Amino acid sequence: MNKFPVEKFTKEEAWYISPFFTNLDKNIFAAKYLPSEVLGALASRYSRSTKGVRRLFFDEYIKPILEPNLEGVDSKSQKEAEVMKKELIAFVDFLHTHGGWEAVVNSKRARSFFARWLAAYGDDSIAQMAGAHLFLEGVSQIATKTLEDFRIGFAPLEKSTRYVAFDTKVLGSWQYFVDPNLAKSSYGAEYLRLSNMLFRRYSESLEPLSKYLRRKFKQEEGQSDRAYRETMNAKAYDVLRAYLPAGTLTNVGFFGVGQAFEYVITKCLASPLSEIREIGKAAQREMMEVIPSMVERATSEKGRIYQKYVAKTEKALEDLAASLGKGQALTSDTQALRPGLNNEKGQTLALDSLGKRFGLSEGGDVELVEWDADAEDRIVASLLYKYSTLSYHQIKEAVLKMKPNQKLSIVKKAIAGRGVRQHRLVRAFENTYYKFDLIANFGCYRDLHRHRMLTQERQRLTTELGFDVPPDLVSAKLEKPYVDAAGKIDKFYRKIKKRYPDQAQYVVMMGHKIRWYQWENLRELAWEAELRTGPQGHPDYRRIEHLKVEAVAKIHPTLVNVLKFVDFNKYDLARRESEMRIDKKLASIK
Repeated sequence: MNKFPVEKFTKEEAWYISPFFTNLDKNIFAAKYLPSEVLGALASRYSRSTKGVRRLFFDEYIKPILEPNLEGVDSKSQKEAEVMKKELIAFVDFLHTHGGWEAVVNSKRARSFFARWLAAYGDDSIAQMAGAHLFLEGVSQIATKTLEDFRIGFAPLEKSTRYVAFDTKVLGSWQYFVDPNLAKSSYGAEYLRLSNMLFRRYSESLEPLSKYLRRKFKQEEGQSDRAYRETMNAKAYDVLRAYLPAGTLTNVGFFGVGQAFEYVITKCLASPLSEIREIGKAAQREMMEVIPSMVERATSEKGRIYQKYVAKTEKALEDLAASLGKGQALTSDTQALRPGLNNEKGQTLALDSLGKRFGLSEGGDVELVEWDADAEDRIVASLLYKYSTLSYHQIKEAVLKMKPNQKLSIVKKAIAGRGVRQHRLVRAFENTYYKFDLIANFGCYRDLHRHRMLTQERQRLTTELGFDVPPDLVSAKLEKPYVDAAGKIDKFYRKIKKRYPDQAQYVVMMGHKIRWYQWENLRELAWEAELRTGPQGHPDYRRIEHLKVEAVAKIHPTLVNVLKFVDFNKYDLARRESEMRIDKKLASIK
């Protein structure tokens, strides 16, 4: 797709790896025959590498068997290496000659039997148990976020902007997606010019910023060269990702069950963006080679009806929102949009001072807009319910008569045993929800979007909410070209947004701000806030989580006590401690 080059393999390399993937010449493909443990390790490595999965598989699994390092190895180990090589060749030869399980289950007789099996036991129930690994290389951030919106039965792992630099051209081109409709329009040339500018300035800023950061953060005693190098690279990449447009091409791998893939393919085929529709088609083509019965319904008559329903519904809702914005129900009045939250009595609690505790900027970046007035009573009653023989109603009536300190005592007992954040809150804490209206840069959104056990909905990417300037870019005196780039992008975006509202998103930088909401229960809020405020967290999303916790503390002072491991400390280098821990693990393995 687009101008993303597919990795090349020699004839010998292709012979060894072709049985394990549905193709070697396309950027969307599925894996076959590989153990889940191998695929999990490959996907994890994939997120921090410039290589694709197929190249990683050959280089790190096949090649060491074909060309083992036998220097200083005893004769017994040499014989074992020779046996392993012969077994690998025999296994791959067998797959080429006879095929794998699909040669059995895809026979006419077997397919007929499987069809009866599906009919008898239900397509959906079986589709929840059959899984596959799908890899997409060279797809845009827009497409990746769309796919990652599917949170149930679908686990993604994406190429990281923290561990991989986006500073090199491939076949003479920077790696970003060019929407065909936008390319053919009168704005096509300007889109290309501005996108090239963003990548060029990202690349030109990398070395001077890295030098500045190395002067600012010296290598600590006991910190290895590797750990220091990786820490400083991560810091530089974190800062400069603000340049990257949403059209930036990336790699992402998914493990999902058949039911999830069917749903994803169906929704993709209904997308207004050609890139995502093409991904849907390609994904179904590759999935038909590994779990055909689970994904063929996506383009059946029922699938097409569902696609039409999705497209028409989204269009109707968009039209309603647009017409509503022209009336009196929505206003751009500054006072009406003043950050605040409504309590049970309808009063407004100002949020203007929320950031002062942490030295953060004031403003409406986090607004708590909905919550349960009886949340504390719900949680306490739910904590007691599991261990009682009374009805929930009876328990709730009893809780209503309790004094605040009694409720607090029960909550504290429920969390007393939590020694680390990985000790998740008991399920009773899912019985109350909070809705946060958030504004942060797109890079920050990408990180928080990874939390899928909550409801999130974003507005279109835009330049109209402004952009963040990374403080380290200012300190390094490298902010002028970045600010200039943001101004040029904003001007171009506003020029094309009316005619191409969806395609215009591709040029938006990760430093530009996006508005979205999160609707999450207290249990998930604890997991997210405690994880994302850790020392390794990016400053942008640490700030958002701090403000969310502050907002909850204002309305539910008892329940906020369960957020035991939210870290309010300040850190200069996000990855320093993490990389040092990695050193210790590597040393123990050696």
